[in-house]
Amino acid sequence: MRSHEVEPIDLENPNANLIKELKGRHLIKEGSPLWWSTDYAPDPREYMPFEEFLGRLVHIGEAQTRTPHGYIQGHEDVKRDVYLYPEAQVPMTVMELDVKGQQLPLLITARPYHEKEIQSSPLPFFLHEHPSIDELPALVASGEVINLPDHFYPHIRGLFAGKRGDNYFWYHLRINTWWWEFGKDVIKALEEKGLPFIDFYEPPMSEERTYSEVWRELAKKENLVDQRKPRWINFPATEVSVEDFIETHQRSDLLLFYPLRADGIENTLPLAIASRSHKESKLRKPIVLGIYAENGLSGRSRRGGILRIKDRKFAELISREISEDFGFSVDSLLFTPQKGRAKYERV
Repeated sequence: MRSHEVEPIDLENPNANLIKELKGRHLIKEGSPLWWSTDYAPDPREYMPFEEFLGRLVHIGEAQTRTPHGYIQGHEDVKRDVYLYPEAQVPMTVMELDVKGQQLPLLITARPYHEKEIQSSPLPFFLHEHPSIDELPALVASGEVINLPDHFYPHIRGLFAGKRGDNYFWYHLRINTWWWEFGKDVIKALEEKGLPFIDFYEPPMSEERTYSEVWRELAKKENLVDQRKPRWINFPATEVSVEDFIETHQRSDLLLFYPLRADGIENTLPLAIASRSHKESKLRKPIVLGIYAENGLSGRSRRGGILRIKDRKFAELISREISEDFGFSVDSLLFTPQKGRAKYERV
């Protein structure tokens, strides 16, 4: 493995012009980025410099691997130079890659080849059969096919879009049929950098948010939110990043999805934050409208949207946390069901 020492990346100041350009080229989705967090309880993650990530990888060697059909690998059995990540926490790192003269900050990761992943989804039967990474080089030398889901191999998760607190933000990079020329440019750049074993990862889900795990957990927390009738904003608004929201919320109708960790709740809460509460409101002041989540079902059983907050202390906690994070006052919308017309108030 070659050395790839580079200047330290400024994680907390994303390149706004680059993000705007890539959105304009439809290479990433408009709106708020996704996020990973180092304090995410269900699936702990660890950030490290790129050089450290490379140093922790275990080189297994050239091997036949069995993978599902995808845009990069067009058939099941693929020969590749296999590197696997052996430690328990999911690694996160950022590498700047020169793609045709443009520096792209990429979020890179790998699902750990570790016994804690034996029950992960999709089920890694190969890991169950061979839990010790130390035995893999000998297995490969004997001609064994490595049959693992793609996300176990080091891969690009997306375009890095900045860090705030324990949250690392990123956008899916579009590299499928419509944008395949861009995908080929990135692959070539990885090869030129001596990193051909780092691949793209095509997630099994779409770009859209679901957060069904949040829905399931909140269903067990009585009276925090209303899950009977999820709502949506009733005015046109532009979905933006947190940087754009902080800068322009006083001038435009904006919507932001933003993460919050709360004591007693295992999952990170995806807050829906807007520059005003509803279309009739004359007050343009940031407000948390609720928590976005879906129930994970389909057809007529599907429900999802903004879950309105019913618990006053919970609403006050959210308001304090986001106000401190953003550096200015952000309210929470408290929903009180009652006969006749429901009650709404800013807290």
